[in-house]
Amino acid sequence: MSDNKKTRNIRGVVKVNTETFDMTFKPYNETGEPAQFVIEKMGDSKIYETLGEKKSRTVAHLVAKAGDPDPLVTFYEQLDRMGRSMQTKAKPKLKGRTLMDEENARVTLSKKESRIEMVLGIDLKATPNYNQALMNLMYKVNQCFATNQTSLCNAR
Repeated sequence: MSDNKKTRNIRGVVKVNTETFDMTFKPYNETGEPAQFVIEKMGDSKIYETLGEKKSRTVAHLVAKAGDPDPLVTFYEQLDRMGRSMQTKAKPKLKGRTLMDEENARVTLSKKESRIEMVLGIDLKATPNYNQALMNLMYKVNQCFATNQTSLCNAR
């Protein structure tokens, strides 16, 4: 037992030069800062971002019980549920008056927040000339602004 008090485990990375067999040890950052930022969690599964300086990643860590008859289905269900939850958290809709609501374009005005939210969508399969489709949608939004100019000025 006294031997454990004299030793300490240090987590890190050892790099070995295979030609000269020189070794360099780089300990992990032990400042108490987390190495990951959890975006969504469901049971033991989670979706998180790594906080590395060089290579930040978004990671899905999925867990199924050992006796699960079809763990692949469980993984897909977990990822689907967490993904849907992430979408609603990441993109909250602006609450206010809808100035335009068409199939591929929506404009919402929030006087409370003094903000306009524009959502434009283009189906790339149905619209190979997406540049022209974008210009048409922007023209419709510009017309909406002109029509609602008084409301927009009062929102400032």
